[in-house]
Amino acid sequence: MTATGYVSTTGDSRKVSKTGDTMTGELTLPDSSPDQALNAASKGYVDTVAATKAAVTHASTHAAAGSDPVTLAQSQVTGLTAALAAKVAGPGTSTDNAVARFDGTTGLVIQNSTVVIGDDGSVTITGNITDAGDLLIRNSHAAPTKAYRFRSSGGNLDTEAGGSDWYWSTFPNADFSGTQNTYMRWEAGAAIMHIVAEAQFKAGPFGARVHSIDGAGNKLGFHGAAPIAKQTVSGSRGGNAALASLLTALDNLGLITDGSTA
Repeated sequence: MTATGYVSTTGDSRKVSKTGDTMTGELTLPDSSPDQALNAASKGYVDTVAATKAAVTHASTHAAAGSDPVTLAQSQVTGLTAALAAKVAGPGTSTDNAVARFDGTTGLVIQNSTVVIGDDGSVTITGNITDAGDLLIRNSHAAPTKAYRFRSSGGNLDTEAGGSDWYWSTFPNADFSGTQNTYMRWEAGAAIMHIVAEAQFKAGPFGARVHSIDGAGNKLGFHGAAPIAKQTVSGSRGGNAALASLLTALDNLGLITDGSTA
C-alpha cells in the first residue's frame, strides 16, 4: 500500500518521512529504466550505463594514443597478426599519380614507378614500350572514327591507318611548334600516295643525291643533276636543230651525257 504524501506522526518504523529520514534495509525499484528527470534509478541500470561509458572512454583513449594497458585474447592476437601479415607495404615516398609496381613475388610489397597517369587521363612513360601484340592508337575508345595500328600479329610488320587519310609531316621543335612540313598524304579510300616534297634517291641515307623528283617545284633531276623544270625541244628537224635541242634537254635532265659534235 502506497502512502502518498504521508508523514508519520507516530514514529512508525515502516514509513520514511518526506522531510528527511534514515531508511534501514533495501529499497527495491522496478526493472524498468527511468524515463523522467526525477525518477530513481536501479543498481542494474546504473551498472549497465557505467560499463557502456567505460568502454567508450577506453576506446576513445586508445584512438587518441592513450597509455592505459589493453588486454587482448589469444584469438584477437592471432587475428591481428594475420591481418598485418596480409597488409601491402610500400615505400616511404612516391611520385604523385605514379603507377604502383609489385616489388618481388610476394604480392605484398609495392614500389614507385616512372609511369604517371595524370588527372586528365594522359599517360607519361619514361623508358621503352614493349608490346607483345599490336599497338592501336584511336581518337576515341568508345566510338573511334580513325586510328593508327602498328601490327606485328600478321605475317610481316604492318604500319596501317584506318578511317582517314594519313599525313606524314614534321615540325622543327619537339613540342610541335613552328612551321609544319608535310611530305606525303596517303588516301584512305584509294591506293594513291601524294608526295608534296622533293624526293631524293640516294645510295645511303646521308649520301649524295642520285635522282630527284620535286613534286612541289614540278622538277626532275637524274644521275646527280639538280632538278629542273620541264624541258622544251626546239629547232628545225630538217637541219638537225631539233636533235641538238633534244640532246641538250636530255642532258639537262641528267638522262644522258651529250657528247655529240656538230
